[in-house]
Amino acid sequence: MAHARNNDVQRLHVDRRLHKLGRTYRHSFPKFSHPECIGFFSMNSQQEFEDNSSGASYLWMPPKESFPLDLKAGYEQVIRKIEKTGTDDLANLLKYIYNHQQLLTPTESKSLALRADFVACRGVLRLLMCMPYETRDDFCVRATRLNGTIYIAKTQTDQQREENVSMTEHSAAMCSWGFKFEQYMSSPAPNTPPDTSLPVNEAVEFNAMFRCSLQGMRLLYGAEMDGIVSNNPVNFNDPEALRKLQFVEFKTGAFESEARQQRSFNFCKSRTWWSQSFLVGIKTIMVGLRDGDGICHDIVQHDVAELARNKPWSPTAMVKFLEQFLKELKKLLEAINDPQTVVELEFLPHSDSVYYRVLTSPEDQIIPEWYRTLMKGGA
Repeated sequence: MAHARNNDVQRLHVDRRLHKLGRTYRHSFPKFSHPECIGFFSMNSQQEFEDNSSGASYLWMPPKESFPLDLKAGYEQVIRKIEKTGTDDLANLLKYIYNHQQLLTPTESKSLALRADFVACRGVLRLLMCMPYETRDDFCVRATRLNGTIYIAKTQTDQQREENVSMTEHSAAMCSWGFKFEQYMSSPAPNTPPDTSLPVNEAVEFNAMFRCSLQGMRLLYGAEMDGIVSNNPVNFNDPEALRKLQFVEFKTGAFESEARQQRSFNFCKSRTWWSQSFLVGIKTIMVGLRDGDGICHDIVQHDVAELARNKPWSPTAMVKFLEQFLKELKKLLEAINDPQTVVELEFLPHSDSVYYRVLTSPEDQIIPEWYRTLMKGGA
């Protein structure tokens, strides 16, 4: 495959519109192994990486007498997280790899190789899966290949930057309602009610590391996890316990949905929920049904497998697009064959194509120097 000179825009050979909403997609589901949880890390209240399970929490079902739940409670005391870049998110995965060098294998040249073909955050993979149906929003990632592994990080676009700046107070409040719902639904210890009088700290996270195989391509990715389903404390240092972990996702939705909202759910939100959960093997999503004033009146369970049934979108097409994209990206970066080169790939609104350009400046890099030093066998 021919690749672009620096800043020349080229087209990646993938069929972005491989499926039209509502049509039948007659292809077999790509070979995708069950995601295996192999590790974890936390982000503390200052948004600092910690190589431990301090951010983990367990599912707690609020008793019926506690309803309705006020998702606005303590809103003035909320501790918001500082918006980080996609490169920052990738760096956390690299810190995990640095701390767990059993994932690395020495090569004949004494450098180190990671036993994975791709490293990314779950959110990047989810967005890629949704790209066949995205027509309004743009999306951009950067990728580079080091010692045989391709690293991918999300890059903020001008459109996303403008949306963040112009976010209304009501939109920001609705985001906080989701975090408050998580506080009602989770506890640091099993079978223990949470203290919902505490201010919500939106920075605290528990991230799990997963590996799986997509059509023979080895994926390693991290994902922020909402809750663990267990009546007993988990021994996070037991690999078998990690593999058997059952996670749950928390969402909020409209208490009384109108026809327009139901259509939006069927066409858009359901595929986002499904892809997010599918990538980490989640079977159940707990949804708090709230009104427009931030009052949660009920909780319903969504079965993730059911989410994908009888929808205009095709789960097979979504995973197929992810497979095609990663294969073509791999071909491209193998042809470039330069660990200092970054490829920026852009999905534009209303476009049927994926465009890329080659970047070589130091400020365009997505892998920090300390990680490069490690992979040279120097740490």
